Amino acid sequence: MEHVIRPAVPNDLDFLVEIFRSCWLISYKGLLPKEVQEEMTAEKARQMWSLSVQPHPDRITFIIEENKVPVGVARVGVDVSNKTLGHLFSLYVHPNSAGRGIGTTLLKFVLSTLRERNFEEITLWVFKENAPTRKLYRTLGFVETGQERIDDRWRIPEIEMRAPSKLF
Repeated sequence: MEHVIRPAVPNDLDFLVEIFRSCWLISYKGLLPKEVQEEMTAEKARQMWSLSVQPHPDRITFIIEENKVPVGVARVGVDVSNKTLGHLFSLYVHPNSAGRGIGTTLLKFVLSTLRERNFEEITLWVFKENAPTRKLYRTLGFVETGQERIDDRWRIPEIEMRAPSKLF
């Protein structure tokens, strides 16, 4: 199957919302509190993702397409806590396309983009109980930093992970 990775544009917003909400409702079932999942309406997701398809000096959103159909999305840019670090803000692959290496392909691409922007290290936050995703990040060289947080929007613990960009 042919995969193309490209920057997201405003016309991609419906696809981004569909991919995100599918992950939110299917992949995160049992991970996120039910009320958090229910609060993420299509309109709320649209509002949340609408800025990600607009040009931004510190962030870029990428789409991965399979046979010209968007199946995944990732946002990367400058870490908001430390401007010397690159950051993976989000990575989602539609559940119907999961388990086929699409997430790994997209992740390697966006991380290499951060390396090309001369970030020596890359950070990310992942839900503490999301073992499959943490495993994926570990296989690519990310390690847990020991930092934890609970975002008021998601209401469950997240952990920070970090990797040197030379791995990508």
